[in-house]
Amino acid sequence: MKKIAVLTIVLAFLIIFIIAVSAWKGYLISREKGLSVLTYEKEYQAGENPKVKITNNSPEKICFSSCYPYYLEKNNGSPLTSYQYGSCPHPDVAEICMEPKEVKSFEILLEGMKTQEGHHRIAVPACIGCTVQQKFRKDKFFYSNEFMLR
Repeated sequence: MKKIAVLTIVLAFLIIFIIAVSAWKGYLISREKGLSVLTYEKEYQAGENPKVKITNNSPEKICFSSCYPYYLEKNNGSPLTSYQYGSCPHPDVAEICMEPKEVKSFEILLEGMKTQEGHHRIAVPACIGCTVQQKFRKDKFFYSNEFMLR
């Protein structure tokens, strides 16, 4: 009887350990490699430019467009809609690059944009593994958290 109780306890601890390790491993696998884009605030007032912190979690260099380094998107339901931008007056090249583990802060300029109140996010097109002044290609989009424009 005593052996069965001890065996049951050991088995229970083993099951809990396996579940914990599986959950942790799933967490590590599910973390997206690439860019982390986070706004400093959850809410910005009209005329205020959102500030973002971008971290390169990728093992590769990631570069941004000289013409359209970010898009502001409004949540009108699904899908989100991007604000219109003017045409780019020069060739679109990779202009700013981030090395692996590098962290940068940027101010998202909204001057001249006719923004609307509501929930927004920032979409950042990225060129993965390219070099400065190379023709920009959109390999992947990375998205910020949602924030409110008032």
